[in-house]
Amino acid sequence: MPIRYTDFEASLTKRKFHANYFLFGADPFLIELALKGLTRAMEEANAGQVATVIQDLDESSVEEFLNTAQSLSMFAPRQLLVVKGAMKLREHQGKRLARYFSDPNPQTVALFLAGDLDRDQRKKKVFEILSSGTHVVELAPLNYREVTDWLQRQAGARGCKMDPEAIRFLLDLQGTDLGRLQQDVEKALLYAGAETQITLSTVEAVSGFAAGHTLFEFLDAIAARNKARALELVEEIFFTGKETGLAFWWFGQQLRQWLQLKELAGRAPAAAIGKQVGIYNPSAAQRMQEQAKRFSRQTLFNAIQRLASVDDKVKSSSLDTRFTMELLVHELT
Repeated sequence: MPIRYTDFEASLTKRKFHANYFLFGADPFLIELALKGLTRAMEEANAGQVATVIQDLDESSVEEFLNTAQSLSMFAPRQLLVVKGAMKLREHQGKRLARYFSDPNPQTVALFLAGDLDRDQRKKKVFEILSSGTHVVELAPLNYREVTDWLQRQAGARGCKMDPEAIRFLLDLQGTDLGRLQQDVEKALLYAGAETQITLSTVEAVSGFAAGHTLFEFLDAIAARNKARALELVEEIFFTGKETGLAFWWFGQQLRQWLQLKELAGRAPAAAIGKQVGIYNPSAAQRMQEQAKRFSRQTLFNAIQRLASVDDKVKSSSLDTRFTMELLVHELT
């Protein structure tokens, strides 16, 4: 069963390490955090005397892993052996690992890394071997509240606080991809300078959007069928911002999510459907599902096609790009 990252982090404080770990999950950033956490905990437990060795079984053999794992480091009393590519091993290679798991070197902690494993990968013999011979750590993706708390901690560590609207903007833009979120928070902290509050305007600015009005205002105008307001915002948001390509991408994502929410409506609660289409805030999923009801499936499908045409015209520097975008707004409102 997947576990929360905070639970894995808490287990490391006991300073009782397993001989072998199998660490995997959907979020590469969480995997990296867990690797850093284990490394740090081992170093603290051994007064910094830990040698870290990285092996990729795509480039080296199982025999090389076994030789390294069974050898004593010349530079430290303990070693952390980080192993990538194990899920690609054949059954006979996996059996070599199984023999080592039955009698591991007490001076070595072997950490096998993998990414998001689907059902077919979990049926492989090597998955069974790794799961049987190691301490399995499948990290569950953070939920909306956990990501919100994580963002606040990132800002708090630098003496800042994030406004809820700023967090909502980042989550709508990046989902729960912690790697991208951290980059955006770092940019916002640098942009804020001596300020202690990260506002919506701050994260909009570092994301390349105009600070005067927000993409949420444009989206609300479309949903409310307020044609005049939506057309008024087109120029500012899509053609004079610092990074208009990102604005077009964001709007396209909203249109696709509206279409997906409309097609999946009634099959599950809005919050559950929202997670399927990349909306992790339950209230946001509910709001967007209500908005999606105001459009027909064909209208949303046509809008997505029209936006693709706008994107092509932007890339070719076509003179009628604005006109095409205005037609899209006319059709939606």
